[in-house]
Amino acid sequence: MTLVFASNNAHKLDEVRRILHPIVVASMAEVGCIADIVEDGTTLEANSHIKADFLWRWLVEHDKADSYDGVIADDTGLEIEALGGEPGVYTARWAGEPACDAKNRAKALRELQDNENRNAKFRTVITLIRKDAGEEQMSGIVKGIIGTEEHGERGFGYDSLFIPDGYDKTFAELPEEVKNSISHRARALQILRNKLL
Repeated sequence: MTLVFASNNAHKLDEVRRILHPIVVASMAEVGCIADIVEDGTTLEANSHIKADFLWRWLVEHDKADSYDGVIADDTGLEIEALGGEPGVYTARWAGEPACDAKNRAKALRELQDNENRNAKFRTVITLIRKDAGEEQMSGIVKGIIGTEEHGERGFGYDSLFIPDGYDKTFAELPEEVKNSISHRARALQILRNKLL
């Protein structure tokens, strides 16, 4: 089984490939799609759908849909309790354009500077589109807290700030196999994997 993932993010692609194995996952670039998909939805569900729908239509228009078993797309948001769920759907570009992980993390630390409530959760919504089975969405959530400073070198995004419940280390400090077993994306992908295999 081969799926096309609506992303060219190397970090995400590695994570998705590891979790979905033995399903083969191709990137957009690997199938020849170099489009920049506009994510203008106001929810994670909408943006995940927009990306999957765009990629599926592109495959159909370029007579490539029959070469793959379907497409998947994800959208992930960090929801910080004390900030009313922000940044949510704007997680990747919270600190403004051009999007930058370091600026986003700095903004999170600034916004929570003197706040004792550091509860947060990551939520991932995955959209699967298959020619004969239509569209389905599944989600995964991991709860935790935002640390008071960055720790760890692994991962991307807010990983060096986010400490998942039950651990005393950030996602960026935890071994990849641990993160991949408990993360929001891992939980959503595991639901997807169980559905397909």
